[in-house]
Amino acid sequence: MSRSVGRMPADRSMRRRSAALALGAFVLCALGIATASVWVLGGGAWLLIAAVLLELVYRP
Repeated sequence: MSRSVGRMPADRSMRRRSAALALGAFVLCALGIATASVWVLGGGAWLLIAAVLLELVYRP
């Protein structure tokens, strides 16, 4: 049995949001490192923090 069988659509939606935040964080961090821009790197760090907090608070 897969893990997603008993989950509600809202659970999958929150999981997608958390994954999108983590992906955005990865892109911004890589872009910040490549361009040596601390502001972009900081934005990526804040997106990563938001993704982790969302995953910790909303645990289906």
